[in-house]
Amino acid sequence: MASSPSSTLIDVLSADSYEAEHVPGAVNLCVYETAFIDKVKQAFPDTATALTVCGYCDSTKEAEVAVARLEEAGYTDVSVLSGGLEKWKADGGTPEGKGDAAASSNGKLAVDPEASSIHWTGRNLFNFHTGSLKLAGGCVEIRDGVLVAGEIHVDMDSLACTDLTDTAMNRMLVDHLRSDDFFSIGDHPVATFTVVSATRIDGVSDGLPNHCIEGNLTLRGKVIPVSFDALVARKDDGSYVAQAMVDFDRTQWGSIYGSGRFFSRLGQHVVNDVIHLHLKVVTVAG
Repeated sequence: MASSPSSTLIDVLSADSYEAEHVPGAVNLCVYETAFIDKVKQAFPDTATALTVCGYCDSTKEAEVAVARLEEAGYTDVSVLSGGLEKWKADGGTPEGKGDAAASSNGKLAVDPEASSIHWTGRNLFNFHTGSLKLAGGCVEIRDGVLVAGEIHVDMDSLACTDLTDTAMNRMLVDHLRSDDFFSIGDHPVATFTVVSATRIDGVSDGLPNHCIEGNLTLRGKVIPVSFDALVARKDDGSYVAQAMVDFDRTQWGSIYGSGRFFSRLGQHVVNDVIHLHLKVVTVAG
């Protein structure tokens, strides 16, 4: 910047990154937004303006992509802050911003049942069915931005099928799933997952699972250990969202109807032992 004082520095990272830390004097125009070029043109209508792009580091591509888009849009004097924000800090730069709020967050947060969801997929020999479940409540504990404990309650009475449009067939399937053949919901209306441990997975890319969750699932009155990877992220309002894809073997909890491991010559009555779940657990704001 000292060698080109007339340049305008553009931080092309996300708004939350800019809020956390940025080079003093930089303007935030996020390259990840579809309106990136429109916003640049609004801020710098003269395409001859000298622009300097600041990404996070040399090993990521946001600065490279920003330069390509700016040049394609007709800007003729575009350069890159070498090494990005990380090198600038390593060279002694002191960023402006609020810092990483997630890293300093601690405490117990209640689960928001309305914002949370469970989607299930069950398969038989020739087809599959999909449906949903609602949460009945729960809470999680966050320590230094990392999930460390929690307990989630599932309202089994909310079980619904979402793929069968025929009302009678839909009701028949739901009643079957509610029965002792599957989840015995009349006797066990709530399932509970208790977190025993949650280990941060370091070094993964943003958007991939970043926690290894181990816990106990109580279903049909039986407690079985389960483990899975989850993506846990903090929203700007202080709430947390955890998402996971989980496959579990229903027969471990005594749901053996249609299982080829327990019955012979089932024919078209075979039901896959494994049920697939897509979990989304959202807390209230911290």
